[in-house]
Amino acid sequence: MATIKKSILVETSLDKVWGVATDVNRWSSWYAGLSDIVQMTGDGGVGTVVEQRYLMAGMEFPVTTEVLEADKGPKRARWKGTIGGPLHGEQTFTYTAEGTGTRLTADMEYTVPGSVLGKFADRLIIERMQANSLEQTLENLKAICEGG
Repeated sequence: MATIKKSILVETSLDKVWGVATDVNRWSSWYAGLSDIVQMTGDGGVGTVVEQRYLMAGMEFPVTTEVLEADKGPKRARWKGTIGGPLHGEQTFTYTAEGTGTRLTADMEYTVPGSVLGKFADRLIIERMQANSLEQTLENLKAICEGG
């Protein structure tokens, strides 16, 4: 199982970052490589299942996300979901008020099935691509939240 952890300081309130990040209909606007919703059951809260497409190395794969946890307090919030598809596992986003901004930390644990590895020569390439993708995802969310 591969693990990636990235963190970024977003210069806006926890409420604003949480609002953008947990709006399922906006995921494709900031999550690198993720398409618009194909199908969804639920209201975006715990138990919601979202089917989308994920672009990796120029190839599109079906991906399903299920919301496991969505807890927000005044100074800290946490969102957790499972990922199903070519990279299956879990991702957790933690939001912590820091001064006038929000520290956003993303943790992703995933496995790469053999069928996907067969399409790529090297597992390390996939891990590097996913680390870069997660970093871009955080940068995109920061830009949207800070942009107004």
